[in-house]
Amino acid sequence: MRARRNAIVTLVTLLVGIKSTIAKPTSTAKGHPMDEQQFWDIVEQAKSASGPDLDHRPEALEKILSPLPLESIQAFQQRYEHLLIKANSWKLWGAAYVMNGGCSDDGFKYFRDWLISEGKALFERAIEDPDSLSSVPHREYFELESFGYAAIHAFEKNGGGELERDFKVELAQPTGKEWQESDLPKLLPKLSAKYQH
Repeated sequence: MRARRNAIVTLVTLLVGIKSTIAKPTSTAKGHPMDEQQFWDIVEQAKSASGPDLDHRPEALEKILSPLPLESIQAFQQRYEHLLIKANSWKLWGAAYVMNGGCSDDGFKYFRDWLISEGKALFERAIEDPDSLSSVPHREYFELESFGYAAIHAFEKNGGGELERDFKVELAQPTGKEWQESDLPKLLPKLSAKYQH
């Protein structure tokens, strides 16, 4: 009887221990997800802090991210990578090609970095209709590679070492139908009219 009672006590203790372990929040980004609104709030803060200086956005973003817990910086990166894939379409690549006077695969990644830095409204509109980017004021180029490194630098400066990244982003194939350069005026009439030389 005593042996059975001891076995029950041991089992209960073990179960309580397992339950408390499960209940503890993990230190990974998966345990501290960042919802989309939080992500875009941070992007908008960086944009606002930079004023009209587009090239200052990466530095502003890094300053905003640096004081955050490592889990939050990692979660920001995961959300960022999700949006890079969301924007990985042939039609949007066509828009980048027209706006930048040509666009390599690396250049398209840097274009999407710029697009994310512009904030949620423009990003979502461009996903829905890339030709709507004709409303964006003309500038010399539409790329912002260093914006994509801000979380990496903030994580490292915060003592986190190397930020975990999903390199499938680099290998992901664009969605939609591949185009030829001659297709772009019909595919993106407003952009083509604005940027044709």
